[in-house]
Amino acid sequence: MKKLFFATVMCLATLATKAQVLTAETISDVYEQAMNGTEGDFAYNVERNADGRIATAFVYERRWGRRGAVSLRPRYQYDYAYDADGLLLSRTTHRWHQGQWVCTGRLDYTTTTGAYSVEYSRWNPRKGSFDEPLDKTTYTLLPDTSVNHVYTYHRASGSQPYQLAWLVAVNNLPLLRDELLTQQR
Repeated sequence: MKKLFFATVMCLATLATKAQVLTAETISDVYEQAMNGTEGDFAYNVERNADGRIATAFVYERRWGRRGAVSLRPRYQYDYAYDADGLLLSRTTHRWHQGQWVCTGRLDYTTTTGAYSVEYSRWNPRKGSFDEPLDKTTYTLLPDTSVNHVYTYHRASGSQPYQLAWLVAVNNLPLLRDELLTQQR
């Protein structure tokens, strides 16, 4: 359990210290970085909207055959929606299942003065719509837009209020990391 907690904190520390409000530009940058890593097990393709923003990104698994032949198998499709200023509003995820794209969930992004929030909603195939969000992460921002705190919330159902699950003060991450490293010994 300590290892899982430690790995989670380290991952969060990395993400939180580099967190930023996601824009069409940051989505393009992430895609370009993935494309530059062509030696991996995945390949990528995008479709852009009329504004040149990435509207849909596709992830394919590379399958290596005999004599170096490569085939691509669809894995994920991500649909992006932006506001007029290019800020990311949502990312909808689909996975390839039995020859078709199946919706699995959506991340909704909200920016307010001094905070940036992300909520996760699952796709409900019976209803044909998204369920109420169950998880939420809020990044409070300092005046220079760097991250001050990360709050993670969860609720058992969409009708219940969010409960704080975890809080990290980003400016205390080096101390927290050192404390966790000491516990690992």
